Amino acid sequence: MPSLAWKDLPEWTIVADRAILQVAASDRRLSDMLTTTAGIITALADFDLLPTLAFYVHDPQSSRYRLIHHVEADEIRLPIDLIDGRLPLDFHRNMGHCVYEIPLKPPYGDEISGTLIAFGRSAEPMKHEVYGNLEILAAEIAGILARRHGSHMTLLDMVELSTDEIYIFDPKSLTIIRTNATACLRTGFTEQALSEMKPSELKIGLSEADYRARIEPLLSGQRDSVLFDSFQKRRNGTVYPVKIQVWRIRGQDADIFAEVVIASADQRKAFGLLEQVFDAIPGGIGVFDAHSRLVMANRRLYDLMNLPPEQFPPGSYFEDILRYNVSRGEWGEGDHEAMIRERVEQAELGLSYSFERERTSGKVLAVRSEPLSNGGYVLSYSDITLRKRAEKDLIRNRDELEITVRERTAEIAAQAAALEEALQQEKAINAMQRQFLTMTSHEFRTPLAIIDGAAQRIQRKKGEIGARFLADKTQQIRSAVARMVELMESFLSAGSMDTGKLELTLVECSVKTLMNQAIQRQKLSSPHHRFDADISGLPPVMRCDALAISQVLSNLLSNAVKYSPRAPEIAVRGWTEDDHAFISVRDCGIGIDQADIPQLFQPYFRARTSTGIAGTGIGLSLVRQIVTLHDGDIFVESRLGAGSTFTLALPIKGPVARPQTQQENAA
Repeated sequence: MPSLAWKDLPEWTIVADRAILQVAASDRRLSDMLTTTAGIITALADFDLLPTLAFYVHDPQSSRYRLIHHVEADEIRLPIDLIDGRLPLDFHRNMGHCVYEIPLKPPYGDEISGTLIAFGRSAEPMKHEVYGNLEILAAEIAGILARRHGSHMTLLDMVELSTDEIYIFDPKSLTIIRTNATACLRTGFTEQALSEMKPSELKIGLSEADYRARIEPLLSGQRDSVLFDSFQKRRNGTVYPVKIQVWRIRGQDADIFAEVVIASADQRKAFGLLEQVFDAIPGGIGVFDAHSRLVMANRRLYDLMNLPPEQFPPGSYFEDILRYNVSRGEWGEGDHEAMIRERVEQAELGLSYSFERERTSGKVLAVRSEPLSNGGYVLSYSDITLRKRAEKDLIRNRDELEITVRERTAEIAAQAAALEEALQQEKAINAMQRQFLTMTSHEFRTPLAIIDGAAQRIQRKKGEIGARFLADKTQQIRSAVARMVELMESFLSAGSMDTGKLELTLVECSVKTLMNQAIQRQKLSSPHHRFDADISGLPPVMRCDALAISQVLSNLLSNAVKYSPRAPEIAVRGWTEDDHAFISVRDCGIGIDQADIPQLFQPYFRARTSTGIAGTGIGLSLVRQIVTLHDGDIFVESRLGAGSTFTLALPIKGPVARPQTQQENAA
């Protein structure tokens, strides 16, 4: 074999070499073997060769090179006569392709047995290192020809292809140098573990001294092989009977010692039965060693994966199988080499894992990996296409049923919710009506009683009515009437709010004037309260509904007076911040419970501290709605027994114009 070390070869060369050795181990005719071998070589993209190859062997008697086989293509016409094993010079000049003349020199031999003629697809010659790989494969072909003439198999053939255990060991230390996958599979030891052992350590009842005595005829050079019976030991402690044949393979530089462990007939029969059972498994099974080389696979694996068995025999690397799938478009887009490395590394981690994979054909495979004790792993593939289709149908039917049930449940729930909402609304309306009637009757009864009392006093005086007395009673009557008018306006405004028919009439007006007018009206009905007003900070003019804002201010002042009967001081402040006008009304009255503040602006709600004080519960609700229509806001701060402060914030330029459709929708 050429000087290039085996461990330095690229993976595609090693795979091709194994494929050639598989062909060499078969019992096929030489012509069929050479045709298959030619196909393996010319299919390698790195060589970039035409499918035409010619095999010549040297005839020692005539000193001529005889064409024994060729694969012909349309571009090249064969046979071609060789002169001293080489093509004529004019042949090269007349060719438009690069022509390669590779000596056929068997591995571990010196004599050139023939010549391999190959043709490149272009006139550009291949690189030197690539040509070296072609020489290596040509050497294996030379080995095939040599074996057909009675030569022994190469050491590489013995190690890689044998179904027997093979151990190459150093004759001095007896340390194992190299072994094959069969040895790892049968003993259960990893290749690394075996490389640290001696052949005698795998035997039962055979010491290292006994083993040396058995192979002494080889060590002394008296014989080339010895044969004896023994028992081989597995990693788990079990044993099995074997025949041991140790060979001394003579080489040019040094001799190599190889032990071949041949299983007994029962062992071979059991192994053959195991292979039959292996092939009968309905799923695809592939056994890989610690280096991700295929040790054993059943037929179903090749069927499920749609892999050509002749291209991926035992000894093929898992990553080459993955690359083959990539070349068929099975992996889609992405960094395929990185994905392949990740997949191989995952398999070599020694951990169980599983996943499902859908092929481009639509077939769904369940893939599972289980680690082996010797460092390898077993990949199993199961066709779950029918099961996945059934699952999809079941899920689809379930989803359709769930949708139907969900829709029907939603309909029933919506109907129930609508009925419940209608019932609650009816209950709320009835409760509000009862509350409203109670409050209304009370609110109207009070001013009517004042009017009636004042009228009776005037009637009893008859002609004795003084100016002061008349003025006092007249003021009482006017205050009671003003209260009734205020109540009626609140009721009408609240009704307009509820029906969505309240519309603002925006004008340019002075809020200062509106506040002063509201204070003057309140003084007439509340002569005992004092109003401290500082509203100079308000803007001179702002855009608003003057009547609605006047009603808001009157309501806040009225509440301040009503809920501070023993605290006559009412503070009114007005100021401007950015584009808003702020007005606050503060009293020192009874205050509001903190728990009631969040509900304070709800219609008909009255705080717990208002018990015994006249009111309808619609005033602050009306205030909030009017302020909201102006794009403003209202804030309240209060403490029990310390009074309350209500603050308005109104945009100086007025509310943003709303589309007509929004008002109609509100209506």
